Amino acid sequence: MHISQGKTVSIQYTLTLDTGEVIESNTEEEPLVYNHGSGELMSGLEEHLEGMSKGEERTGNLPPEKGYGPHNPEALIEIPRDHLPPEAWQVGAQLQAAGPKGEQIDGTVLELKENIAIVDFNHPLAGKSIKFTLQVVDIR
Repeated sequence: MHISQGKTVSIQYTLTLDTGEVIESNTEEEPLVYNHGSGELMSGLEEHLEGMSKGEERTGNLPPEKGYGPHNPEALIEIPRDHLPPEAWQVGAQLQAAGPKGEQIDGTVLELKENIAIVDFNHPLAGKSIKFTLQVVDIR
């Protein structure tokens, strides 16, 4: 059986940056179970898993567009100081806000000016290429 739309798939995986830093891995844990084609995984990983068989392994690279997305300069937002809680008035502080569709988005304070904080609402790995290793454990 091969991985295709609608199949329930179990995988072991490791994601690393170009520097070799592991950003996510489940090789020491239970396999990740997902429904193929449902958008539960990054689009690039689903594309690479398509057609694989049980026991098959694959390594490769995901460009930012197929991973965590490109770095979007429009996601750098200037927020007035009085709109932030006091604990957020420091570089590196983490914030949560409502996105355009009401979803929760996370941001990081990058810079502080006199009365304005510049907050980056990009994913921390946006703009970075991701190396992956995948192993298909099961397909149902």
